[in-house]
Amino acid sequence: MGDYISPLDFKKIILDLFLGHPSMLAFASIILISSLSAKFQMSNRNFLLILAICSLMLTAYIGEAIYIIILIVIGVVTFYSLSRMFV
Repeated sequence: MGDYISPLDFKKIILDLFLGHPSMLAFASIILISSLSAKFQMSNRNFLLILAICSLMLTAYIGEAIYIIILIVIGVVTFYSLSRMFV
């Protein structure tokens, strides 16, 4: 039988049911931030500042420092590839 999930329990809904693991939250949010920044043609300087701040916050949430390098690389690659597609 299924478990009851309250409608406003966003942590359980997003982390457990949608993404599956808390480390996937960091990757999903960085890809979302990168794609929205590319869609709205944000300047490189502002994007890198937002990317650095979000990567630091999400790495502190996950607890492993190696993820910051991976998150920044994934964010920059996503931003530059999508910004070429949206032009």
